Amino acid sequence: MARVISPNLLTTGAILTSVAVGYCFAVGRFVLGPWLLLLAGLLDIWDGQVAKLTRRISTFGAFYDSSADRVSDFLYALGTIYYFTVSEVYDITFMVVAYMVLSSLISYVKARAEGLGLTCNVGLLARPLRLVLFGVPLFVYGVTDNLWVFRGSLYLVLLLGMETLIHRVVVIYIKARKKDESAAAD
Repeated sequence: MARVISPNLLTTGAILTSVAVGYCFAVGRFVLGPWLLLLAGLLDIWDGQVAKLTRRISTFGAFYDSSADRVSDFLYALGTIYYFTVSEVYDITFMVVAYMVLSSLISYVKARAEGLGLTCNVGLLARPLRLVLFGVPLFVYGVTDNLWVFRGSLYLVLLLGMETLIHRVVVIYIKARKKDESAAAD
């Protein structure tokens, strides 16, 4: 019987591709970088699908996948920060730093809630949309040299990111109070 590719190998491929994305962004390769970002995103989707289809879902695999997502997010953001810092486009540098922090907080809040036994899949800015709103405008910038497309997208990402973070915190607050009240009633 043929051996199926390991889900964790696909996750590793996503990380390695994200290293290339970060490098491309750092050196201003904004046509190639977003295509590699798409490939990294597809590998991230495929690892979970392969795990489900082959019944190779594991606790470590889930941990590795979500950790790899954070590493990948940092790699492409850091590449972008480097490029725009060297190019002295400080407003974009600041917005990408804010994006990186906000993106991490959104993921952390969800993970922490799940660690407390609370589900929290709310908000408008899930990771796939974050990647699209980051990568596509950089591609347009790479083709047109028009920074306003990326700037506008960053404003949108930051706005939607704040909505997502606040929405998640409110939902977790409500669920946590209900859980605490239920435990106190027992």
